[in-house]
Amino acid sequence: MPFLSRRRVHIVLALLGLFLLGTVLVLSAVSYYLAIPEISYILPDELESLYELPSNDSQSPATVERIPRILHQTWKSETLPERWQDVSDGCRELMSDYQYMLWTDASSRDFVAKEYPWFLDTYDGYPYAIQRADAIRYFVLHHYGGVYLDLDIGCLRRVDPLLVYPIILPRTIPVGVSNDLIFAEKGHPFMTQTIHNLVMFDHNWLINYPTVMFSTGPMFLSAQFGLYTASHPGTPEQPAGEVRILPKSLYGKNVKPKDAPNAFFEHFYGSSWHADDAAFIGFLGHWGKVLMWLGLAVLIVGLAFLILKPQKASGRYDISLPRWMERGSGRWHLYRWKAIPLTAVSSPTRSAHVVFDS
Repeated sequence: MPFLSRRRVHIVLALLGLFLLGTVLVLSAVSYYLAIPEISYILPDELESLYELPSNDSQSPATVERIPRILHQTWKSETLPERWQDVSDGCRELMSDYQYMLWTDASSRDFVAKEYPWFLDTYDGYPYAIQRADAIRYFVLHHYGGVYLDLDIGCLRRVDPLLVYPIILPRTIPVGVSNDLIFAEKGHPFMTQTIHNLVMFDHNWLINYPTVMFSTGPMFLSAQFGLYTASHPGTPEQPAGEVRILPKSLYGKNVKPKDAPNAFFEHFYGSSWHADDAAFIGFLGHWGKVLMWLGLAVLIVGLAFLILKPQKASGRYDISLPRWMERGSGRWHLYRWKAIPLTAVSSPTRSAHVVFDS
């Protein structure tokens, strides 16, 4: 049996077609479910209607701040890595009137045990330390309110103008929101939903990256955004709802600096928790479309191979004609090639075969 037999090609093309179809359906469903309504974005024009965008360290708010002036960060111990110490100090110096709270592994567990004992078993059971670092930010924001920032986020402007919104999440790519920066009002219902759904979403996906992303990370938080906005639509007084999204132009991530002149933050892209599977996922994220198009090209070439397959013995081409061409005897004239009479088709599938003269 030749290596590229018709049967094997059928099987390979069927599997490839199913894979491409499944991928398109899954990505379409995820993109649809995690899509962010345009009305949810905080745009510079909206901020300018409340404040003038800050250009220095002083700012006089024109409306009530719903988010308390607290900066939260997490690390293993009270000694930050040298590479992040300056970044963190820069934010603290820029907003020196904000309370600063650093949550270590020890203080985080003590806090959960004291304030949210019902979650302690889940917290201790997480297989990866980053899951506990993800979870604690949701709990401290629910309990205290404030602004959570990852250590690799630097501050370019004071965030005072953003404190008037009850919840702010940053947009990420390719879809959904990130959890490296969160603004939250103390005890807000969105944070209540988030901390209680941590137990429901606590599943092991066998490898590091999807387990973290879907149980406590950005995909988990994106799902919470979708669930909350579906059950808490906007009102005439507040059509965008209470959970607002920081666009790239103000978030400053995944955008060129020249395209984000009013960004509040700069990013140094730590991703210290990523394992080898994250590199593979990142590769797919970067080259996924190219691979999809390549797969489609292979599928088309394979189908052409099945329709027009050379025969080694005669050097001619064996073509399976469609049913509408099966019209009894006679001679078919196809362009410059001359077809043999279509007679005595005995195949139960009634597929006709024509041999073209070379």
